[in-house]
Amino acid sequence: MRATAPSYYPLFHCIAGDCKHTCCADWEVDIDPETYDRYMNMTGAFAERIRSSIVTEDDGSAAGESHFVLRKDGRCPMLRDDGLCDLILELGESSLCKVCTEHPRFFNFRSNTIECGLGLSCEAALSLILNWQKGFELIDITDISPMGAEFMSAPEDEPDELEEEVYMARDNAISAASDRSIPLSERVRRLAGDLWTSEERTAVFRSLESLSSAWVKYLEDVDPSMCNDDSFRYIDNPDRLLLFENLLVYFLFRYPWEGSRLACELLMMTADCCVSSQDADIFDIVREFSSNVEYSDCNIDDIMSRM
Repeated sequence: MRATAPSYYPLFHCIAGDCKHTCCADWEVDIDPETYDRYMNMTGAFAERIRSSIVTEDDGSAAGESHFVLRKDGRCPMLRDDGLCDLILELGESSLCKVCTEHPRFFNFRSNTIECGLGLSCEAALSLILNWQKGFELIDITDISPMGAEFMSAPEDEPDELEEEVYMARDNAISAASDRSIPLSERVRRLAGDLWTSEERTAVFRSLESLSSAWVKYLEDVDPSMCNDDSFRYIDNPDRLLLFENLLVYFLFRYPWEGSRLACELLMMTADCCVSSQDADIFDIVREFSSNVEYSDCNIDDIMSRM
């Protein structure tokens, strides 16, 4: 099995204690069965601390579903006040559970390839992706793939006709989104084919599950009287053009099966929020968007069901 990723992918690294928005808070940290067994078989005082921080719920399986119990302030019990992780400091990075090792990565699984990407909820990945100036290119990362050796050695399948069509359309859309001879607003219009009005779009996104009050506030501040042309003018500004082009390409890359219309609506929702909250930091709006929309399992499906 081969692994590919955008060319910026190998440059990513966690900024740990320098991160202002830790990924180790406000959501449960699930513990995969292999790591759970390792924690249960450890000895010593720190092992007892780990086990006392874990709860296992009956999910109908033989082993149940385990996760760390968050502190009252919503932070993982292994997260120190300086933003560093006691698990890493005590036992090394190999002690982390799978979800911690993989975050903020996401994966598109194809018949003969695993596409690896970085999610925008992570401020380090966000800065890397939106500031990228070298254009979008997929490179081979098989030798540094985060997937285990057992997975990478799995037999490949021949992609069927539908898969080939989906990914060819995705790759063509990325090329069109990167064509700087055309205003970005026109690229969005051509890729979307049709778009919700700002009022329609905001109603859809306000109906979704949200994880933070900050994102809810950004949505509440969207002016219902604004129109798509307001956001088009905003993203066409030369000072913001590269940022929003990279954002559009990110959405196209991440959601090949959902298609260009979804990518364009996601872009427009972030732009609508930026227009309505111009004193806010664009990067914070995009990060809140990703954390609340992309990291809730049902939200993308709910958006697609409205199209």
